[in-house]
Amino acid sequence: MITTPSSNAPIATQVAADLPWWKHLTRYHWFVFAMACLAWLFDCLDQQLFLLARGSAMKFLLPAGTDLKLFGGYATTIFVAGWATGGLIFGAVGDRIGRAKTLTITVLLYSVCTGLSAFSKGWIDFAIYRFVTGLGVGGVFGLAVALVADGLPEHARSGALGTLQALSAVGNITAGLISILLGQVEGTWFKAGEAWKYMFLVGALPAFLCVFLQMRLKEPEKWVKAR
Repeated sequence: MITTPSSNAPIATQVAADLPWWKHLTRYHWFVFAMACLAWLFDCLDQQLFLLARGSAMKFLLPAGTDLKLFGGYATTIFVAGWATGGLIFGAVGDRIGRAKTLTITVLLYSVCTGLSAFSKGWIDFAIYRFVTGLGVGGVFGLAVALVADGLPEHARSGALGTLQALSAVGNITAGLISILLGQVEGTWFKAGEAWKYMFLVGALPAFLCVFLQMRLKEPEKWVKAR
């Protein structure tokens, strides 16, 4: 009796390819995908909160008569410089010690320093916190993409990565809503002119909580085999 199991392989492959991408995910795949998405969402939240809070922060931290727009531009430049540096550094670190572990480090970095930004006493320490936050922010996207690409089934990658990128808008919109809400209660729940501090604190909290969940992440099998 001759069997030809291979003859059914193309059909099975085609059926799998025709399924929606999320149908290929196991429970753990969903966990990996959720952690990557949350890391990137809170990353975008942090970026947008900084842009929204920058003007008020400069006014609070700098002496009267200082060119606020100039120093706001400096702060943005320092943040973006940290972003670029983090992307270069943590991409290499992720290849060496693992994507999951490095992603957790970068999220911890930007969440802690976002929170510390609220306690700044002057422009210098604010700029330092912004640079270190930028390091973490810059490292997250590449690591999140690598984690999804290496950790999810092949047929699910394009849909998962597209959804990951789309969630950046959710982070930006959430930052705007936080800004509006805190603007409404400014002067009632806290002193006028200090809403920027609470924006950074609120932005840091969910990202910091995300770190504890990410500690359960395992390194993708592709990375383990490559090592």
